[in-house]
Amino acid sequence: MEFWWIILIIVVVVGLLSAVLAVGNFSTDKFLQIYENMFQTPAQAHKTIIEFINEQNYHNFDGKLKIARTEKTAGDGYNHKHKALILSDKTLSSNSAGAFAIVAHELGHAEQDFTSKKFVAIRAFHIVGMIVGKLFLPAVLAFIVLLFFQNLLTYAIIAGSVALAIFVFAVVVKLITISLEKDASKRAIKTLNQFLPNNVMKDVKKFLNSARLTYWSDLVRLLFGWSGLVRKTKMFK
Repeated sequence: MEFWWIILIIVVVVGLLSAVLAVGNFSTDKFLQIYENMFQTPAQAHKTIIEFINEQNYHNFDGKLKIARTEKTAGDGYNHKHKALILSDKTLSSNSAGAFAIVAHELGHAEQDFTSKKFVAIRAFHIVGMIVGKLFLPAVLAFIVLLFFQNLLTYAIIAGSVALAIFVFAVVVKLITISLEKDASKRAIKTLNQFLPNNVMKDVKKFLNSARLTYWSDLVRLLFGWSGLVRKTKMFK
């Protein structure tokens, strides 16, 4: 009986690990595929994407939200410093379900920035992370080298602790980022539910879930990048 329990545990662990690694390796590719499909899906809205942006800007941000352009594919985002939506020409020229989903999501980030300190905090965490992250590799190397010297064991523990603290901080930052992405998507769905039909909203929700999965993918790459089983990622980006 114990033998079968061991086999079951091994199968479950291997299955879960395979699922996690699949998220790490294929989420971005899947998102880009859905991204292209969503831009082929009509939003069936009674307003254009520009009208939607202007409407939300003046109703929720008193017209203070700026609009900037980017040529990067799927490079849409929100810029805290300039209080601006960064939108691609593809998004601004489309009235597809994909364009509305992207704009609504980035408007969700703008709402986070205008109404709470969480968005500002995560930007500060990223800046701190970019600075302390440069100490991670030196701390790891110092830990490994100092382990060979018995009289320097205390310093090895200190170096290892610094490296571990930086790594844990990176994990926490990515988890907070995932939480903010989830909240922005909830805000987007609440806004779009007011005028997009149910059949389109089903596709929008799948699209936003797929986008959020890329952030989980980034976390998986951080956790397992050392193994060579997934592509590596930056600790703070």
